[in-house]
Amino acid sequence: MGLTTEQLAAILNRALPGERLRDSRHLPGDRYAIELAGGERLALQVFESTEAAATAAAALRLLRGEVDLPVPTLRASDPAGETVGAPYLLLGELSGDPIAQEVARIGDEQLYKLGRRLGEVTYRVHRLVCQRYGSLAAEDPGAGDDVRGYVLARLAGDIRRCGELGLLDRRGGAELVGWFERSFQPIGRLPALVYGGLGPHNILVRRAERGWSIAGLTGWGQALGWSPLWDHVILLDSTDDARFFSLRVGYGNGYDEQTSRAYEQVREHAMAPYRMLLMLRRMQEAYARGRPDECERRRGVLRGLMRFLDM
Repeated sequence: MGLTTEQLAAILNRALPGERLRDSRHLPGDRYAIELAGGERLALQVFESTEAAATAAAALRLLRGEVDLPVPTLRASDPAGETVGAPYLLLGELSGDPIAQEVARIGDEQLYKLGRRLGEVTYRVHRLVCQRYGSLAAEDPGAGDDVRGYVLARLAGDIRRCGELGLLDRRGGAELVGWFERSFQPIGRLPALVYGGLGPHNILVRRAERGWSIAGLTGWGQALGWSPLWDHVILLDSTDDARFFSLRVGYGNGYDEQTSRAYEQVREHAMAPYRMLLMLRRMQEAYARGRPDECERRRGVLRGLMRFLDM
């Protein structure tokens, strides 16, 4: 159930006293397009949890100096949901539609160009440094200054939860832990701001006379301090549909041209450990949605990655 006109008016009254609501539209992804009486247009993003809203607000504050990126401007926030009973962020206008809705209308050449631009934008996001590895706004037992320690703590938590759900047996869990403890030696660097939600439903695009462009990146509720490789594997996983092939190629080329650091580039062997971590997370998500077929598919991918790394 969406927010009512009265609730939207209450949000505006709290954030922008004196402003009045002229019109609003409920959009996919718990977003609202809002028009004020004076003509200004804003966007409202509603979140499922206080943690996600607080995380998104923290990420956008880190990004506030990047005025030339297609990232929303934070106008106001209520992560606790005190105003209308739901956590939200009030943002500058976000035009465009999710690329998931528009991909059938976009040719391969334009998809490739969009992917290159997305790679460039994501690289710029990753140039921002976080204070620690882990959550931006919530308690995180594994958070700290050491990337290897953070990954091992995250791995242990995911293996434990998968074991409790019957998604991973003890032998498989022990093999994963053993490989990471022996072989996972990431090159040290400061924790990057990682989007954590790169996917076709969060990438907004619009069409103009010169072709398609990226209009905005929405969500940000899964942002954290970590390695750029986490964003790479999430994007490649969420766009594994053949329709997005040119987008994926463009993203890899666009990102890799921005950095000479091989350990940050879109390279399969470097990404493999992060793919394994993602599969553990995807198995849990599929279980929560009641999708045993998806759980098994993800488990098969995890086994393939373990063979790829000669575990």
